[in-house]
Amino acid sequence: MDDVMIGMDGCIVPGLPTSYDNIGEDGQVLYLDAERLARKEWQGGPVYQNRSGSVAQDLLWPRLSLQPWNYGLYAAIFHYAKPHLWRTRHPNSHMGAALRNIIMMDDPQKEHTGGTVINLNVDLSDKAESVVVPYDLVIHALEKADYIGAAHKCLCRTAHNCKHYPAGLGYLFLGKSGRSAVAHGIADEVSKEEAIARVDKAAELGLACMSLWVEIEQLVWGLRNDEMCDMVEICFCCPCCCMVMNLCKATSRDIRDRFKPSGFTATVDHGKCIGCYKCMATVCPQDALQVRASDGKVTVNQETCFGCGYCKQACPTDAIKIRQTMPMRESLHEYFQKERALDLVVD
Repeated sequence: MDDVMIGMDGCIVPGLPTSYDNIGEDGQVLYLDAERLARKEWQGGPVYQNRSGSVAQDLLWPRLSLQPWNYGLYAAIFHYAKPHLWRTRHPNSHMGAALRNIIMMDDPQKEHTGGTVINLNVDLSDKAESVVVPYDLVIHALEKADYIGAAHKCLCRTAHNCKHYPAGLGYLFLGKSGRSAVAHGIADEVSKEEAIARVDKAAELGLACMSLWVEIEQLVWGLRNDEMCDMVEICFCCPCCCMVMNLCKATSRDIRDRFKPSGFTATVDHGKCIGCYKCMATVCPQDALQVRASDGKVTVNQETCFGCGYCKQACPTDAIKIRQTMPMRESLHEYFQKERALDLVVD
């Protein structure tokens, strides 16, 4: 049954379902929605393949990459860029088109940048202890990695002088991207146990985890064209500073759709929802929260929610849970392969 919905911007959004067939009014998941998972698969061109670069480019990339001597410059760029991300929602404007080209997200059919949100704090109240959860995907990738580099600090939190989460909990890089980051002095090689400890710390802090492949970051990490299929980044994202999260908040749907759930999304128990809208005050990165005009209850657009959990943290009545609403894929590699056409060296 359809109902009139009110979006986060206060506009009426007609035609959105008050609930999804697989989610009850109490927020319980009735069945896993495989069809929705299939709709998230890559609809663009061919699988990404490494390219050969010029000698000049292969020499220039590493020299311009993020290093201790230019860290302040990169932080300043990130700081300056954040308030201008909204311009990407206007691709027909000169500034919007230029910014989309710079971040290499202008054509969703050709450009492969994207990622998967891996919520480390999911609701397991109706699961058996042996259930596979997003956390397991990260641990499996770390255990299989031949090399792990851990960034000394998060560039996003450093750039924005984060007051809520530690800048020292930086990214994890797998494979050649890790070796490159260590070689450039911005990361240390860590053991699998040390890397897992970082994941556990992120879970304790309530940070969202994302497995990312961001094409423009080839320059940031100093990788050659023939190494791009080895670039795997695992980030611990805060809602206040993360550039990906803030890009999603600011931009248009075609760019937001590059970042997807691992199978877990937010659901609302309408018996507990009191209509305080504190969850909406967090500014959902995917604009997935709406209000039902019929009763003022918050509902989640399951087509767009990627399960970061920031709304859950803001809810004072525990009405929002992060639950499995779709089947999970076998590995991080399969998420990249099926949803971004990236045959990455992950595990």
